[in-house]
Amino acid sequence: MTRLTILLFTLLLSSVGYAEQQIAKGTWTKIDYDAAGTWSITKEDGKLIVSLSDDFETKDGPDLFILFSTKKLSEVNNSNANQSSIQVGMLKTNDKSLFFKKMKGAQRFELPGDTDLSKYQSILIHCVQFSHLWAGAELNN
Repeated sequence: MTRLTILLFTLLLSSVGYAEQQIAKGTWTKIDYDAAGTWSITKEDGKLIVSLSDDFETKDGPDLFILFSTKKLSEVNNSNANQSSIQVGMLKTNDKSLFFKKMKGAQRFELPGDTDLSKYQSILIHCVQFSHLWAGAELNN
């Protein structure tokens, strides 16, 4: 019975390992504001997921989104960040401070099923309302 339990547990662990495939991972490059932590793109059960790490942190903003841009990070600026980009998701904050809030903590966003990552060259943190680029990274996928 013990061998059967170990065998079943091993099969369960190995199947979980195959359910998630890392596609890209990186750290943020400051444009106008620092952003700490890492981001990753994984494929989980056929879905593309963008994840921000537990130690993710950046300055709070009124309308901060994660975007994928068809432009290289060196080509993106405040005025063109929304052009040829898709919005992945709006950042949320769990910071309970009254003043100088920060966007903090792990976050996950599911990409639309028809997203072709090969079209995108960079991942951005961008204030859509005021067209202000926070930080970004090359996708290198």
